[in-house]
Amino acid sequence: MNMMQDVHMHGAGNRFLIHFGSMPPATLCQELNGADGVLVVAEDENGIHMRIFNADGNEAEQCGNGLRCVALHLVRSRVVSGSKVEIQTAAGVSSCVVHEDRNEVEVALCVPECGLDHCSVDVDQFSTLPALTFVNVGNPNAVLWTEEDPIEVRDRVGKDLSNHSAFTQGMNIHVARRDDDHHATVASWERGVGPTLASGTGGAAVFVAANADGPFYVSSLGGTLSYRYDDKGTIVKTGPAGYV
Repeated sequence: MNMMQDVHMHGAGNRFLIHFGSMPPATLCQELNGADGVLVVAEDENGIHMRIFNADGNEAEQCGNGLRCVALHLVRSRVVSGSKVEIQTAAGVSSCVVHEDRNEVEVALCVPECGLDHCSVDVDQFSTLPALTFVNVGNPNAVLWTEEDPIEVRDRVGKDLSNHSAFTQGMNIHVARRDDDHHATVASWERGVGPTLASGTGGAAVFVAANADGPFYVSSLGGTLSYRYDDKGTIVKTGPAGYV
């Protein structure tokens, strides 16, 4: 796998540099050319591993859109046989099913955990925050519901909320508007990156916060992702991936 060339890919507009070598992440983050982060992929006797580095160089635990990109590239490059691939991140192992005919990937993320304790929130600072729903899907997310344009609200409050002193590890902020029983529109401000065209884990957090049954569709500027639960309560996300 170390012989594979680096590629630029995107999942619903969320762009990544995918690296298969040993170059330092700090160096790679200087060569993003507009991408939102770096995905460092390697393989050992325990399987395929993906490390995630945001544009600011800090490492993240999970990346739903990144998983789809890496899975699609590994299947298309015939690094793995068949259409299924398991990828290990800091958040655990995610099972991916690649549909090459339509450039879509289905990813089993995790069983979500909700509440302040699961998102590293300092309760002493919590009272200064607006009403947020906290959802951990391998990384910390906060959903802010609105009836306004989510992009306008995100641009007003996203940066300050993401860097709020109550969030000891930073926070991915997702401003969401519920459009109907099975659909929401979202605009995300991701820690270490800023405004992004999409967030796979953010969409999962919106799905959980909506208390909806699947399929549930979350739309952003980058496209629409679908979500459902499997019979074990794991969030299963489906969406596009492609090359830049």
